[in-house]
This record gives sequence, C-alpha cells and structure tokens, in this order.
Amino acid sequence: MKKLTLLFFSIIFSFGVVKGQESVWETPMHEVRFTSEGVEGATLKVDPGFRYADLRQNERHFRIFFNNNNGVIKNARIIDQDSKLQVARGRGSYFWGTARFEFIDGEVFKVKLKRNRNGYDVIGPYEPLFIVENFGIKPVKTLNEKDFLAQAFYVFDRIKSSQKPPSEVIILTSRIATIQ
Repeated sequence: MKKLTLLFFSIIFSFGVVKGQESVWETPMHEVRFTSEGVEGATLKVDPGFRYADLRQNERHFRIFFNNNNGVIKNARIIDQDSKLQVARGRGSYFWGTARFEFIDGEVFKVKLKRNRNGYDVIGPYEPLFIVENFGIKPVKTLNEKDFLAQAFYVFDRIKSSQKPPSEVIILTSRIATIQ
C-alpha cells in the first residue's frame, strides 16, 4: 500500500512540475535595424498588424504605439517596458503648429511637419529629425536619446502608413446594431 501511495504522489508531483513551467509565447514580428558608426545598433520590431512597435537599445526596451490605434500625434505614446512608465506622449496638431512630444522629465519637444511633393521633413528643436525623400526614409543623425525615441516613433509611423497588414492578420470589429 505504501508503494502505491508513493507512486501516486510521485505521479501527481511530476505533473505539477511539468505544469509549473512557464511557456514563452512570441508573435512573429517585422524587424528594422538602426545602425550608426561606432555605436551598437538598436532594433525596432513591428507587430504584423502594425498596432505597436518594440524598440530595443542596449538594455533599454520601449514600446511605441498610438492610443486606440488612431494615427494622430496626440495619441502617440512611448512606454518603457521595464518600468511600465510612460516616457513620452504626443500632444497638439500639425495643422495648428502645436505638435510636440512631452517627456516625463518635463521637456517639451516641439516638432513641425514640412511637406513636399515626394515626401516630408519632420523638424525637431535642433535640426531635421526625420526625412522622407522620394518616398523612402533618409538617414538622419540624432543628438540624444529623446531625438532617437522621436525618430523611432516616426519610423514606426512611416511603416504603419505605407504598409498593409498581411491577410493572415485578422482584425475583429464589433458590428453596430441598427433599429428598424
């Protein structure tokens, strides 16, 4: 009888050990690599449905997205994934000339959108921050981490606006009921 109970508890314990292990789920993502001279590059991984992007630079990990998936700068968010703290958020409008990023340390980062026939320039507080020339992204040098975060946001925005999600990505929407 002792052998039977010992066998029974060892079987239950072995199932408990197997069930206690965590499984890691990962979504296949599109990958964009940022490179510069003498610096280890950063990686921007974009969700296949273009809802968010994960930016990894050294040990830092950020998530870039539009709140409610609405592509207006006032819905832009940059979150530090380690501390779950909002690092920056977009405010204002390009139309009224009040577009800006507000960082957690209180710095306001004003941006201006200047359009031309085959692209556009995003002008930051110091110099051009992001340039689309002949419908392609032109490399621009950044001065600090805030410049880099804003530039990564515009890279994600450009990918989101110029690409379509693949047919495998299904986005469910709720139907609106009509009363007749």
